[in-house]
Order: sequence, then C-alpha cells, then structure tokens
Amino acid sequence: MGAMRARDGEPGPASKGDRPEPILQEALLGLLRGRAPSGNPRPEILDACLDRYECGGYLHQAWSGAGRPPSLPAAWSEALDRDSRRTLLDNLAAMAQLRDLGPRLAEAGVPFLLLKGAAYLGDLYDDPGARRLTDIDLLVRRSDAGRLARRLSQDGFQGQVGGLFPEDRRFEMWRPGAAACRFEFHWSLRLPFRFGIDEDGIWERAVPVALEGVPCRRAAREDALLYHVAHQADSYFGPSLKWVLDLREMLRRWSPDPVLLAARASAWRVRTALHLALRHLEKILPGEVPASLLEGVRPSSLRGWFLERYLAEGPLELLSVEASSASRYPMRCLMLDRPSDALALTARVLVRPLERPLRRALGRVVPPWRWAD
Repeated sequence: MGAMRARDGEPGPASKGDRPEPILQEALLGLLRGRAPSGNPRPEILDACLDRYECGGYLHQAWSGAGRPPSLPAAWSEALDRDSRRTLLDNLAAMAQLRDLGPRLAEAGVPFLLLKGAAYLGDLYDDPGARRLTDIDLLVRRSDAGRLARRLSQDGFQGQVGGLFPEDRRFEMWRPGAAACRFEFHWSLRLPFRFGIDEDGIWERAVPVALEGVPCRRAAREDALLYHVAHQADSYFGPSLKWVLDLREMLRRWSPDPVLLAARASAWRVRTALHLALRHLEKILPGEVPASLLEGVRPSSLRGWFLERYLAEGPLELLSVEASSASRYPMRCLMLDRPSDALALTARVLVRPLERPLRRALGRVVPPWRWAD
C-alpha cells in the first residue's frame, strides 16, 4: 500500500512515472471507450502506463464481462490481468487490516466514516479488483483523535504526520508488516482557504454501512461526490484516472439530482472543482455527464478563459500542470470559488516557510498519539 504523500508545501499533482507516448495514451483511451487497441507493446511499458493511470483493474472488469469478445491483443490482455490480480490481492490485504482495525475503534468508542476508495468498494464496484486503493481514509471527530491515536499506538501501530501537519488535520497509522495498509485519519475536511465543506452536515446525513463485516458509516451520496471532486482538485485532477472513473460510476449508479448537487456545490464553494471534474469525465467519455449538471456549474466567462490556458492537449489528462512547476500555484487559485480565499491561501503559502520552523522550535507540532487532550 502507498505511503503518506509528501506535504512539505502546497499539495501538488501526484507524479507516477513519465507521461506515456501519445500513441499509448490513445490506445488506453480507446479501451475506455470500448475499442480494442492494436499492437503488442512490451510488458514493462504497459505496466508503467497502467501504474500511472491506475485503471487496469477497471478495464479488466470491463473487457472480461459477459458477452465481451476476446478481441484484445495478448500483451494488453495479460497486462490488464496482471494489474487486476495485483489490485485484488492488495485490496484483500487492506480489507483484512480494516477488519482488524474496526473492533479496536469500536472498543475505544470512536465513531468513524469511511471516505473515498474504501467506501466506493462497497458501493460502486462489484469486483474488489476493479479499483485500486492507496490507503484507507477515515473521518473521525477532533475530540476522539488523540484517544484513538494513543490506543492504536499502544496496540503496536506506528504513526506519521505530513509536512503540513497540523494544518492539514490528518495523520496516518499502520501496523508494521508485509503489505501494511496505511489508515489516514482526518479529524476535519475543512482545509483552510480552500473549500467550505459542510462537515457537520456530512456527519448528520451519513448512512450506516458494513464493509467486510465492519459496521461504520459513509457520507451520503451527494456529500461523497462533492468531497470527491474537492479531493480531485487538491490533487490537480491526476494523473490517476481512478478518480474520474469513480465519478463516472457515481453518476451512473447514484443518479444524483443536478439541481441539489449544483446548489450544494455552491454552498461548499466547490463549483469550480465540480465543473473541472465533469469536464475531465466528458473529455474521456463524451456523453456521460448530464448536460444540465455541467451547465449548472459552469464558471464565469473570465474564469473559464483562464482555466482553458491550463487544460492539457493530450487525450487522457485534464491539466497541463506538472508536479514541479510553479504554474500550479495560480492554477490552485483559479480552482477556488472565492477570490478572497485565493488571496488568503497565497498569503498562507508565503508565510509557511517562516512559520513552520518556529512552530517546531516551540514544540507546537505534536502528533496525536502524544496529545494530552
């Protein structure tokens, strides 16, 4: 399973290998649209491509379903099978560790919500090998975070915080061992000067579920979708395609109310993020996005003009922003609905290099397993 993402500065786009050649991107796009590619690229090339875009398990399920002719070239068929089997084994290992974690949280009296990928496995995907997990995200209350972290630490879990802790309001814990799954605990989803996510509403509207026999809750569907696109924006919409495919399945299986979704997106200040996420899905799979929803969250003509400057020309990725490029900073500001948030976030980023060493020197960066509550 994946390690905690670097958080030494403003989050940048995830970078998983080099961008594949256009001919390979076009082949992958064809697969997503139901067209078999030609040729048999080398296995290592296909594996790197599928690792970057994290959609091999999804494609394997789509192309091995009932009635699908065995029309894939051997190299592609074998690569999708390898990716699906690896995803399945990793996910089963992660679910086993969730089964171990659940009773510990119950004994500690800590309610939690499943977020993102783990919640989707129980709701959006029939095949546990169709959607790759990086870690398992859970939302807990701030008042429970310290007690939870101390309990897990006593049980042999290790912990880690990122470079933006405690501003990012999350930490990771895991049990050391082979294929260790990292659990990322969020005690708030309200990232300063970014989005106005209604966290209290998420808790109130959450629905009970059981995943792998572990009783918990997950966010209501409209809430889950809007938090999902906020997370996509925080990762600059790529390069992984698993998030845009998640969004496709949300629209197909949940059929959210476009009017309600647009209204709540405005209230949460994620209209621009939702618009871009829908644009990405429409780019890859035309006709999948309800026209009324796309039109309902369309940005102003001026903001739209600026956003167009950052759109990628390639067939798969949405933005041309690179992980190491300074252009991600103005792009970040464009994705924020309120100009005042963009100004405040810019000031925050500028002051961080001065503030962070001071906070550490004063002992104010204390991980949750050392909190006294």
